[in-house]
Amino acid sequence: MSLDAVSKIEVLCHSLRREQVLNTIEASGKVNLIDLSELDIPEEESFLKPASMNTEDLVEEISSLEKAILFLQEETKGSASAPRSPPPSLREEELMRLLEDKLLLEDARRAWFVAVQKAKLEGAEKELLQEEEFLLFWQGLPVAFEELRRKGDSRMVAGILEKEAIEKAHLLEKDIPLFHLEVIHREKKMEKVVVVTHESVTGEVMQALGEQGFSQQDFGTRTGMVQEQLEEVRREIELIGKRMSALHDRAVKLASETGRFRALLDAAGLLLKRTVATRSAYSTSHVYLFKAWIRTADLKDFTESLGRLGEVVVEEIEPEEGEIPPSPLTEKTAAAPYTILTDMYGQPTRQDPDPTPLLAPFYAFFFGICIGDAGYGIALALGCAAGWYLVRRRHGNPRLFQLLFQGGLASIIVGVFLGGWFGIPFDNLPGFLQAPANLLNSMLPGYQPGLPGQEGFGVSKHFLYLTLGLGLVQLTAGIIINLVKRWKAGERFAAVVDQSGWLLATAGLFPWLFNHYLLNGTLYDLNGPLDKIFVYMLAAGSLLIFIMGGRAAKGFGKIGLGAYALYGIVNLLGDVLSYSRLFALALSSAIIAQVINQIAGMLRYQVGIPVLGIVLAIIVVVFGHAFNIAMAALSGFIHTARLQFVEFFGKFYDGTGVPFKPFRYEPKYVHIERE
Repeated sequence: MSLDAVSKIEVLCHSLRREQVLNTIEASGKVNLIDLSELDIPEEESFLKPASMNTEDLVEEISSLEKAILFLQEETKGSASAPRSPPPSLREEELMRLLEDKLLLEDARRAWFVAVQKAKLEGAEKELLQEEEFLLFWQGLPVAFEELRRKGDSRMVAGILEKEAIEKAHLLEKDIPLFHLEVIHREKKMEKVVVVTHESVTGEVMQALGEQGFSQQDFGTRTGMVQEQLEEVRREIELIGKRMSALHDRAVKLASETGRFRALLDAAGLLLKRTVATRSAYSTSHVYLFKAWIRTADLKDFTESLGRLGEVVVEEIEPEEGEIPPSPLTEKTAAAPYTILTDMYGQPTRQDPDPTPLLAPFYAFFFGICIGDAGYGIALALGCAAGWYLVRRRHGNPRLFQLLFQGGLASIIVGVFLGGWFGIPFDNLPGFLQAPANLLNSMLPGYQPGLPGQEGFGVSKHFLYLTLGLGLVQLTAGIIINLVKRWKAGERFAAVVDQSGWLLATAGLFPWLFNHYLLNGTLYDLNGPLDKIFVYMLAAGSLLIFIMGGRAAKGFGKIGLGAYALYGIVNLLGDVLSYSRLFALALSSAIIAQVINQIAGMLRYQVGIPVLGIVLAIIVVVFGHAFNIAMAALSGFIHTARLQFVEFFGKFYDGTGVPFKPFRYEPKYVHIERE
């Protein structure tokens, strides 16, 4: 197993050595710092207090720099740029030296200033454009804005009235002599109007117009004629445009430093990471105390590296009562990609076996079955190999590509023996591609190569039975792993009796079920002694499950808990049936591949223009199979992971351990060369 042993340590250093200690811890990437600020200070360390560091200014500067970089990217988006290249590699000293480059820092501040000014101008321009649109709408207004707010014997207001109400409004003019309605401009569904009334009839007129749907426009504090205001607004828009153009030119010049700004951002991020880590320590005016977890195998080298700093003491200490150590994993190369699945589910406890190497072969094989096509496997493996190379070139983590690459290799093996090659009919394959598949096809009762209508193993019910059998193998392995786990935990007698019950029930139930209801007696003689042996095994296993399931209760509770445990046999049956999804996914992928080929064939021969038909057929084949590969890989990844998480892990794995999180800064834009 690859669950590494860990040790808890204390690191005591003089305050002058704090930064060097944190630099060494971060550069090693092997130390999981404990946040002491969230813990009560022990009595023997009462002279210490949680360290305090102000990071607000640094966080604000990082935020400003991030926004400045995004702004420069937006400003130069349309310009020609160099092809994407791997992130630059810098030594840690070179990276941190950027924080002392006054010219670079000044340029970064200029970039942020330009970004802020540009944002303000864009906001002002947006408001002016809205004002321009408003003024254009009221361009025919015959009076100054202030006239619409003037109070006296006569009142004047402007607003909008629907066309259907205009005639009724004109009738009001006849009934009310001190009222006049002037139509300014006709729109499609409404009229812009000016209403002139005497103060004595204003209330009556506005009520009558309101009933007709009149909406009065509020012009705020605007003054002057509409045309004058419109010209002023357009002058301001033009002026803002010139200022924005000048800012854009400055941004383009500053954009040449974007690469260095990104490196500066990573340097500031590293500094922030170390500064925040300081707050996890205890301190006095002269010393700092850090506590951490480290792999026991790394302790000696780490102690020596800190010892070279001087005025630093590293001491191994005992964990607190009830403290749960983290669970670091170190996998062999072949199993390492599958840690992505372990991380998704949960870390092992110190009592759990490491699940990664246990699930790896099952996952790869089941993923290969889900795709079930050798051609698809080759395409997937090549694509993942390219992705693997590109991610490694950019110093990223290629675990997902490595996992899918292994799945692609498994797909090739499975597809070769199922006769799957890009959905091509089996009879159309050359003989050397048919030969491996015929090994499985020959196992089918009555199968004769070359006869029309003969189904291959890949679409037969026997393939379904095989996936169920593979599920039974994995579930049995999970029961055995649980037996070993509990044996090591000291539950030897209970583990042997309890898990023996499940092993007996499994070994008795499924051969009997398969032979009676799926294989029609081909596994063994239905009337022979073996049939009774399997029944007796099931009965013995059920009895042990019932007894062990109720042992923790008292009185009639034993019967209830025992019956509940016995019901788990039904759940076990459901778990085995879940593996039928492997068959379903393989079959669906093969059918879709065949349909794509059929559509391409129809286009090739039935389109009137020969060349066009071939082009359309090629497009359907390329994009259709690419889509099918993507969907098959996605379905295979999800459903195979589900089988591991729900069915397999449910037999032995808790996954409630504490993850081991080394104190390490992961830069976004550069690669840090560390010793």
